[in-house]
Amino acid sequence: MKIDDAEFTRALTLADAYKVMICFVEQYNARGESSTLDLLSDLSLTLWSDGGSADPAQLNDFLAVAREVLGPPSGAAA
Repeated sequence: MKIDDAEFTRALTLADAYKVMICFVEQYNARGESSTLDLLSDLSLTLWSDGGSADPAQLNDFLAVAREVLGPPSGAAA
């Protein structure tokens, strides 16, 4: 999973983006990883030049939260 994969092209309002961010941070912290520095390091897109994050699992976790908050993208199978 990379940030330029098709699932990341979904358009959101700022309100929806904020809701997704809050839920993502909540699920991240629920695993006991509450350091902001750890979170930002895991999400960093600058470590690899291929568009992947420092912790590739975080991209999948983010998409899972987005689907939970917003539902599936229009035209996608549920």
